[in-house]
Amino acid sequence: VEFLYCDLASMKSIRQFVQRFRAKNCPLHVLVNNAGVMLVPERKTEDGFEEHFGLNYLGHFLLTNLLLDTLKQSGTHSHNARIITVSSATHYVGKLHLNDLQSRCSYSPHGAYAQSKLALVLFTYRLQHLLTANGSHVTANVVDPGVVNTELYKHVFWVIKVAKWMTGWLFFK
Repeated sequence: VEFLYCDLASMKSIRQFVQRFRAKNCPLHVLVNNAGVMLVPERKTEDGFEEHFGLNYLGHFLLTNLLLDTLKQSGTHSHNARIITVSSATHYVGKLHLNDLQSRCSYSPHGAYAQSKLALVLFTYRLQHLLTANGSHVTANVVDPGVVNTELYKHVFWVIKVAKWMTGWLFFK
């Protein structure tokens, strides 16, 4: 096992990671896009992007696109390479504000999170369409793991934290 650092909130870090990974000349059979933030206060990545959109969507978008050639080379007719992107059912209430992707006009942690998850779903659908059209041996899937007991809930209102603490063992994965 070898560790390579990658900060998905930094375009520079993503590019450095891909460069280090490619230098190893290893195949890439599975890419799991699962980093993220949820309901954070309004703040920006080091590149100046709204954090939900920058980390949850743009980071995964750049990483996937920079590794796509390696994935295509690694997939075969009998064993496709795979891209698995973790989203959330919250994407159903998301709205893609094409004129305000950075949530500058009116910031809502819920709205920004939902928009980033919707963008991931739309990206994955489009990517799978393009991969299929090009006869690539790579599949792209987006999944919703359900409600999972993680630290993502640290920015929710205190009442929800108490309810989570009392019932999480029963309802959360």
